Amino acid sequence: MTDRIDNAINHVDITRRHFLAGSAMAGFAAFLAACGTSGTGSAAPSAGATTAATAPPAGSLAPTAQATAAAAPSGGGKLNFANWIGYIDIDDNNKYPTLEKFTKETQIEVNYQEDIDSNEGFFTSDLQAPLSAGQPTEWDLIVVTDWMVARLARLQWLETINTGWMQNFPQNLLEAYHGRSFDPDTNLAAPWQSGMTGIGFDQKKTGPLDSINVFWDEKWKQNMTYLDEMRDTVGLAAIKLGSKPEELTEDQFQAALAEVDKAVKAGIPQDIAGNYYVDVMAAGDAVVGMAWSGDVLNLLQPDQKDDQDFQWALPKEGGMLWTDNMVIPKGAKNKGQAELWINFYYEPVNAATVEAYVYYVCPVKGARDAILAIDDSLADNPLIFPTDDMIARLHQFRATTEDEETRWAEDFSKVAGL
Repeated sequence: MTDRIDNAINHVDITRRHFLAGSAMAGFAAFLAACGTSGTGSAAPSAGATTAATAPPAGSLAPTAQATAAAAPSGGGKLNFANWIGYIDIDDNNKYPTLEKFTKETQIEVNYQEDIDSNEGFFTSDLQAPLSAGQPTEWDLIVVTDWMVARLARLQWLETINTGWMQNFPQNLLEAYHGRSFDPDTNLAAPWQSGMTGIGFDQKKTGPLDSINVFWDEKWKQNMTYLDEMRDTVGLAAIKLGSKPEELTEDQFQAALAEVDKAVKAGIPQDIAGNYYVDVMAAGDAVVGMAWSGDVLNLLQPDQKDDQDFQWALPKEGGMLWTDNMVIPKGAKNKGQAELWINFYYEPVNAATVEAYVYYVCPVKGARDAILAIDDSLADNPLIFPTDDMIARLHQFRATTEDEETRWAEDFSKVAGL
């Protein structure tokens, strides 16, 4: 990394999350440039607007609102929102300022829970049983990665987002996110954040690190964490072998998986973890690991001890790029409230407020301009707005067929002991 990147990452005081299926890296570069474009900046609908959403009948997963409906949902009621840890702004009193602003504008009470630790784990624990039985989940809005959105869409387990009344979505969505292969009409998934997967490390224990080979270095045996997201761990192994995750063949996948297997059998990773890897590193049980770009600044650095110096680096050989999305599970009881939140978030000032805390790549037009009013140094932060050099080293795991997804996930689970 260049000195400018190192300095930007090392001197941030404010203190998170996967692949752009169907979008080229050139498109990613284009949307980074578009971050300076002004959005509409429209306010959220008033609490007195007419509702267009109703709860589904018992035992039914019929859509609760049609995309053609023009009236905005009314305010009031409740929104049950599941997200990853450290993925929204929080103040010193453990309050969520942006959620509080949303409640003030809409009178919607938000039950916000950091219940997602991994895509597959959340799918198994919270989504699969009720949705396969034709019942709603306990959530109105969830944040999951592109490949999980594709699975849920294939299973027809998502509500269509009624954008007919919205002022901000998808109008303020950067163009590279429109018309993705799993969401051709841009009405199933509203991107929340994009980010990068690279090296997280305690520099006081490891010294500077910048090579993907560290993940296979026996020097850090049992002081290392891998991620239980197959696309991250296998993707990084593929890069190590010189393969491109966006063009991965069956043979290349198996070769990359064999690299992971070799490391696991050698006892190099002491854990293959979901988002709780940050707890393992914070406790000092691991000093290096596969890490998501915003977690170090957002979750590790703020509470680090005097003998810790947590850093994040994009490997010189390359790293992974991903996108997490807001989606509404089929039959959600409070679909209208979820849609009001999506529209609210896509107002640039609201997205910028979240971005200034989470340090991930923002999908909202105008957020770069809005973030200047919060902290002008953030507009040049490479974790939020990656440099051209970083973009050139980022890879996205290719879209998989249903058969590949099943087989590859099973193969990875066996190797990882999941």
